[in-house]
Amino acid sequence: MFEKWGAKGWKKIIWVHLFFSFFIGYVIFFVTAVITFLIGEASFSEASRYMSFNHFVAVVEVNFLVYFAMIGIINVYYYIKKVRNIEIQKAQIETHLANANLNMLKAQLHPHFIFNTLNSISALIEIDKEKSQNLIADFGDLFRDILDFKDENFILLQKELEILDKYIAIISVRFSDHLFIEKNIESDVENELVPYMLLQPIFENTLKHGYGYNTTELKVKLKIYKNAEYLFIEIENDGELLNRPFEELLQNGTGLKNTQDRLKTLYGNKMEFVVKNHKNGNAVITFIKIPLKR
Repeated sequence: MFEKWGAKGWKKIIWVHLFFSFFIGYVIFFVTAVITFLIGEASFSEASRYMSFNHFVAVVEVNFLVYFAMIGIINVYYYIKKVRNIEIQKAQIETHLANANLNMLKAQLHPHFIFNTLNSISALIEIDKEKSQNLIADFGDLFRDILDFKDENFILLQKELEILDKYIAIISVRFSDHLFIEKNIESDVENELVPYMLLQPIFENTLKHGYGYNTTELKVKLKIYKNAEYLFIEIENDGELLNRPFEELLQNGTGLKNTQDRLKTLYGNKMEFVVKNHKNGNAVITFIKIPLKR
């Protein structure tokens, strides 16, 4: 600050403040003396004595205190106002960065989903051309729904479940009679808001890691419920157990990492997201806990 104003600038400011401290202090004393005389609390001679320069000099420290108290209050007011403006600007910047991050994550999500689905269709073409044609039509219908919500961060859970159903219909053709889906959705949760394309990447990851050399049939259970503050999503499968911690899975899995990053961007530390082996050792559970968004 000193470098900004320079030595001459600071001297000028000090002299200005000294002048106004004397001037304003004397004005206050003068007005006070006049008022006390007008309301009859002091005689004219007493009021004149209060207005004299000698009396003013005798209590000069009071003038300094009054003046600099006024300056302090004014500076505090503008400082608080400035801090609030900075906080507002900071919040706006953080919002823009969060939106940019979400858009980037969603941009990653679409190609990843398309690539994997087209791979499934490609594998089916040589086996059953008619089914593959129907699969392409179903994929077009699903992708249309995805594009309709591509600019949204949140959608109704009911619509998210409809998109998931279309995805399951597509992958069920590939896995034929070796995939079983069970749903347990509470009736009062479908109008809750959830992040766009939340469930599909998790189901995709479940199928990718659930099937294995020792697992040719897979049963997946989807359970969604809530309490007064949070929405809970559990996806359980009886396939291959995890042989690596969740942190390593995040590093190697685009879908899981994308989901975690979006949840953290949208909810901060108020969310929970983990994939782990069931305590009974007979299933893998994906658990999500997010605040209800009104």
